[in-house]
Amino acid sequence: MTDFPYPFGLGIQLSPFDATVKRRAFFSFHYPDIMRVNNVRQAWKIDHPDSSENRSFVDSSLWETRKLEGDESVKRLIREGVQNTSAVCVLIGTDTWSRRWVRYEIARAVIDNKGLLGVHINRLNHHERRCADAFGSNPLSWLGVCKIQGNALSVPQYYLYEFKNGAWSKYEDYTAPVSLPLYLADPSPEYVMPLAAGANVYDYVADGGHINIGPWIDIAAKRVGR
Repeated sequence: MTDFPYPFGLGIQLSPFDATVKRRAFFSFHYPDIMRVNNVRQAWKIDHPDSSENRSFVDSSLWETRKLEGDESVKRLIREGVQNTSAVCVLIGTDTWSRRWVRYEIARAVIDNKGLLGVHINRLNHHERRCADAFGSNPLSWLGVCKIQGNALSVPQYYLYEFKNGAWSKYEDYTAPVSLPLYLADPSPEYVMPLAAGANVYDYVADGGHINIGPWIDIAAKRVGR
């Protein structure tokens, strides 16, 4: 399997978007980053106020704080959380890239044809140390889509792959075929295209996330036809 030589860093940023549609977003994150995550959620609430009739976001805390019995219980809650949203927004801290269930939340964006984006949050000051931290690796660089095609006349199928132990391998938490996301170029057969090659990634502080998080999510949703 050919590895895709994509840098593990920032992705592509689009120009500012004017019109924003109010959307439901799923926020994916590593739970120790919760204080920084709350900064993002508060900014989101200002433009998208929650109510019992129109909840504006769902996030990883829906399962992180529960005592669950087994992997399937976690997967079920994540599926339900992502189901009625327009996009999955990955809030990237130091170790977010390495978390199994963050990867599954990213995978659900592909499986369920949701918008996908990443936002680095480590430039926000840590609540105890009162300083920023170095960026963590982009989690969207560690998951990709591989095209499998027996020959030029056969119908291609696409599968999720993850970069693990120094090589790309089939993603173990979801092994069925998926559709190629609209934001990714069609890879050559036996070639892995990382999600970071097409999904947008931003810096919450440098790119004005406190006012732009809504438009960023709107852009991600529209890129997959939502």
